[in-house]
Amino acid sequence: MSDWLAGPRTELAADRILDGVRSLFRARGLAGVSGVGMAEVAAAAGCSRATLYRYFPNRQALFVAFADREAQRVVARVWRERGAVADPAALLDTLIAVLAAVRGTEYLAVWFEPVNAGVVAQLADSSDAVELLARNFVASLRPDLEPAAARRLGRWLVRSVVSLLTMPAEPDEERELLRAFVIPFLESPRIPV
Repeated sequence: MSDWLAGPRTELAADRILDGVRSLFRARGLAGVSGVGMAEVAAAAGCSRATLYRYFPNRQALFVAFADREAQRVVARVWRERGAVADPAALLDTLIAVLAAVRGTEYLAVWFEPVNAGVVAQLADSSDAVELLARNFVASLRPDLEPAAARRLGRWLVRSVVSLLTMPAEPDEERELLRAFVIPFLESPRIPV
């Protein structure tokens, strides 16, 4: 393990660790999130625990980094497939596509099983990258909003999506919930700051 961080591989160390986390979540299923320990992550990544702690001081930081990376990947994939969001119908379809992308990715879907709800709730409120993604999404839809309003609306959007992922409904009901409650907020001319 002594050459693990040697040369150009230094830049890839955090990604390699996060890839190890992903493989553990795939292998462990429902117990994947709350049951993964730092020693297991180090072993899966092929590094020492000291190296792991050098990049991620605790499990919370590791999970936040994993959630950040994977949220960015899901959103980028949906945006690539769907293109720009120009109207309410496209926005609704994009939100549905984000839900489907998370649910269709086995190592992400496990996060939203009831046994892992506490971990997800904690991460949804502590991930700067997820918040930034949501804020930028809202700002792209609503360039008229002040940054504070876009941030607040983005945080509300994250909570809404996490809620649907954690407590899913039938597809038609989810579509209707998004159409009736999320879309109007995203389009509302008055966003409280």
